[in-house]
Amino acid sequence: MAIEPVGVPCKRAGVFLFFVFSVVLAASSISVGQVAPRWEVFGGYSYMRFDSPTIGYANWSNLNGFNGEVTFNITTRFSVTADGSGHYGSLLTVYNYMAGPQYAWRRDKSKFFAHVLFGKAQNTVNITTATRGGFESVGRAFAAGGGYDWDVTPRFTIRAVQADYLYTNTFGMRQNDVRISTGLVFHFKQIGHRPRL
Repeated sequence: MAIEPVGVPCKRAGVFLFFVFSVVLAASSISVGQVAPRWEVFGGYSYMRFDSPTIGYANWSNLNGFNGEVTFNITTRFSVTADGSGHYGSLLTVYNYMAGPQYAWRRDKSKFFAHVLFGKAQNTVNITTATRGGFESVGRAFAAGGGYDWDVTPRFTIRAVQADYLYTNTFGMRQNDVRISTGLVFHFKQIGHRPRL
């Protein structure tokens, strides 16, 4: 199985990250709300463009799966997020478990956010041989990205989009992946206060 260089995907990932953070930084001029939930729990559908040529595939793989997050808001802007995702495709299973800081720009009924996450990647190639049922590797994972949430009710939010660049190191190789997620966010408890008029 041939292994191709990852220089071009790295450049594409850099352009992608620049675009995501430009959108989030542009949103910083928007007025920030004074109220935030203490806890936010996200779950939904996720698509991953997986850098499978690094593990011997001829082309990149399009994987479908899930993404879930639990966010604890320390202030109305700063929080800590735990992230887990699973993606599945042709003889491939990809799991990522990460956590890290998150920063949010809030309006009354919406939020832009950016985060940096660190953790572990668990990738499995599901090829059965006479002696084993597949090949698995666990390695480092890093993600950087952001997204946009729109409030439907005080309790529920639609995550319109979350886009992340993922760097993982499994099977002795580096993978440069892109993950796009969407779904619902559940809020409970509250911090901060609204300014009096």
